[in-house]
Amino acid sequence: MTTSESGSLPRRRDVAISLAVLAVMVLGTHAISDPGPGPSALGWALLVASSAAHSFRGRWPVGVMWAAIALGVAFTLLPSPGGFYTVSIAVGVYTVAANGRRAMALVGLAAGFSTLFLADVFFETGHGIAREAALWLLGWLTVAFLAGEVVRSRADYVQAVQERAVAAERSRHEETLRRAGEERMEIARELHDVLAHSISIINVQAGAALHHLDSQPERTREALIAVRETGKRALTELRSSIAVLRKDRAPAPTRPEPGIADIEDLAERTRLAGLDVAVTRVGDAEVPAAVGLAAYRIVQEALTNVVRHADAASASVEITQGPAEVRVRIEDDGKGISGPVAEGHGLDGMKERVRVLGGRVRSGNRPEGGFRVEATLPLEMAE
Repeated sequence: MTTSESGSLPRRRDVAISLAVLAVMVLGTHAISDPGPGPSALGWALLVASSAAHSFRGRWPVGVMWAAIALGVAFTLLPSPGGFYTVSIAVGVYTVAANGRRAMALVGLAAGFSTLFLADVFFETGHGIAREAALWLLGWLTVAFLAGEVVRSRADYVQAVQERAVAAERSRHEETLRRAGEERMEIARELHDVLAHSISIINVQAGAALHHLDSQPERTREALIAVRETGKRALTELRSSIAVLRKDRAPAPTRPEPGIADIEDLAERTRLAGLDVAVTRVGDAEVPAAVGLAAYRIVQEALTNVVRHADAASASVEITQGPAEVRVRIEDDGKGISGPVAEGHGLDGMKERVRVLGGRVRSGNRPEGGFRVEATLPLEMAE
């Protein structure tokens, strides 16, 4: 349907209402005046004009109401046995009320009733509005006003329902986008954590293998074995992480997610790269899986950075498992970082993990040299 076609529908509806009002007024007036002569030609003209005004009710509802009142007063002043001219006034009051102009509709109701009442009082029109027909006219106009209010209330309700539906759909769309963004961040973080450490170890071992290729074949063999084992473990962790990320569509992984108990194994693999890593665990409080995984990834990222950037000979990892929180500290004896700490995807992912669990993390150079990463992970939010 084109815009012009949709715009013509209200206009056609108004014309149809105008014709309906005319039909009711003509039939009612004819019934009242029968078998008399009925209204004069001017009277009929006023009735036609009053009904024709409703063709513009959609564009000028208030103006149409006042026109119906004015034409009704003019009709009642003519010598006539009576007529259904109040129908047009009632429709005008209804239209204004249905358009949400409650105060104006009440003014029109009061003005229509009072002018017709006073006209009958002062000019004795013979329509009985000042006598037996007063309550009938007042009730008729009141019913029209109330009908308009009901229609308006229903329209407001339907509009409110539609707006809530649109808002809910928008909210669902935004929630879908937010979840998709979080899922992408989680996938990126997991892939970085799984691959960065292993690739760093593989890179160091591959360099060592090349260095000793001719002079020390046995050292080369050991380095290549380390590369193979690190690669196999990286693939295993990668499959496990992807299975976890796709847990709604894939079967549960056969290998559990790494945790605090796996940090010693992580340190052993890091030692293959030539870094002396000492691991100390204090306390034995039970740790939720999410906290254990976060602690493991923090240590993994920190050791990866030590291997790649710190030029360190040794590093220490201290895990303190308390009843309310887990504290993780990683220190190295490397060169530290000159100037502000550069934050890449690894540190960003580390901070995001800690933030999700409601914890905190700090990183920076040590006064005695080297670099330190400290994280505190509360246990409550992970339960």
